[in-house]
Amino acid sequence: MKMKSLRWSDDFMYQIILNHDRTYDGKFLTCVKSTGIYCLPSCPARKPLQKNIQFLPTEQAAIKAGFRICKRCRPDLFYRGENPDHTLFSEMLIRIRTNPDEIKSVTTMAKVCGISTTKLNELVRVHAHISPAELLCRERIHAASIALINANDRILDIGLSAGFDSEASFHRQFLCRMAMTPNAYRLLRESAKFSLKLPADYSAEDAWRYHLRDKNSLSERLEHQTLSRGLWVQGKPVLIHLTVDGGYAHCWWQDSDTLHQAGQLPAGVIIHQQVIRLLGLNTDISGFRSLTKSNKQVEKLLSPTRNIYIPLTATPFEALTWAIIGQQINLTFAASLRQALIELAGVEIPASDLKIHPTPLAISQLSPQQLSGIRFSRAKSEYLIAAAKAIVSGELNIDDLEFGSAIVAEKKLREIKGIGPWTARYTLMRGMGFADCVPVGDSGLHTALQQFYQLDKRPVAEEAERLMKPFIPFRTLATAYLWKA
Repeated sequence: MKMKSLRWSDDFMYQIILNHDRTYDGKFLTCVKSTGIYCLPSCPARKPLQKNIQFLPTEQAAIKAGFRICKRCRPDLFYRGENPDHTLFSEMLIRIRTNPDEIKSVTTMAKVCGISTTKLNELVRVHAHISPAELLCRERIHAASIALINANDRILDIGLSAGFDSEASFHRQFLCRMAMTPNAYRLLRESAKFSLKLPADYSAEDAWRYHLRDKNSLSERLEHQTLSRGLWVQGKPVLIHLTVDGGYAHCWWQDSDTLHQAGQLPAGVIIHQQVIRLLGLNTDISGFRSLTKSNKQVEKLLSPTRNIYIPLTATPFEALTWAIIGQQINLTFAASLRQALIELAGVEIPASDLKIHPTPLAISQLSPQQLSGIRFSRAKSEYLIAAAKAIVSGELNIDDLEFGSAIVAEKKLREIKGIGPWTARYTLMRGMGFADCVPVGDSGLHTALQQFYQLDKRPVAEEAERLMKPFIPFRTLATAYLWKA
């Protein structure tokens, strides 16, 4: 078969690749004779001399001529219709999680990915909303936490196997992220209580206010500065009690032998994960504060207020449910609808008069008429049931989204009927803990931006996006401060 000819001269195409012109991607390929690779016209790699380049019309022609794919621009993904950055980030996570001890540094991570450290920083910030060093630390701690529960190796050996360079570094970073030492975490295998070391400036006020926004809640209660609520543990409701005192958060619950089954995580580990979320302990306050030295807008936003730790819901599904309920209505009415939903579909917690938030399965089995009967609009009823059914069927794996790409998570959420930008981004903020989200369309945020920038009128969605840019990569925290202002 005769090879397809190119309509442009070599001189013209060489100028295109020097300009990294994306509009010509898919129209021809740059094949570098000295390295044996083929690239898209937009490839950011340094360009060789024109005499060392062969231009070919198709990927098949490049492969037939013996050229290999470029690992920077990934033309193979382009021709398959996949986003190269999405795939690159996903493959990088798999590599780190498979062998965390092999990725010794950010430089090594960039080399493994075949990209520059500058590109790596951009890639991780956009997808994970943290720095590459923070991502590496998070994944190492996750690997270590699994080993602490499932193995009896020495703590030092576990730390080294997870990629930490010393026992001191392992202890320090584990305590920072998990709010307890590795040894204390290992005790969660059998314990029915634990304590978390809190930051020196931590106040429970924001957490209590968020979780008790419904004053007549059927699922949470605060008495004598102790929060009581149910958590789902291996499919069973467990009543926990949580108090903050003297720089520590103390949590305890009624243990049950039925929760400790072979092949399952101990109750203490699952409860620890959810309590960290409820208290907002993975909020990067210091990172946001560090921007005040070079960013006047951040300095203005932070100067009159104390530090805010952003509490999350116990599970991503709770945040999604609240976001769907809260679409286009005020907080008071939203809280009353949430209470009615828990009354209708929630489960009673043993030895308590509280109920626990319903599961996706429970909501998927409701009819729109049942939700309409508790004052849900027809549309809201359909959206909530559709989301629950997507989770139950496996179409939306909501619990895993927070450990991957924020871009992919938002895309997956918005594929569900009735979930738009505000609902998706609120879920990313409050249900998954992504640090750089803007809930565009939020009335309170738009009003706060008008006041902060002293505008004549409230900004529209596009303008709100622009006004939040000075707070990158901490727009979730900036949103919380603006809401409180």
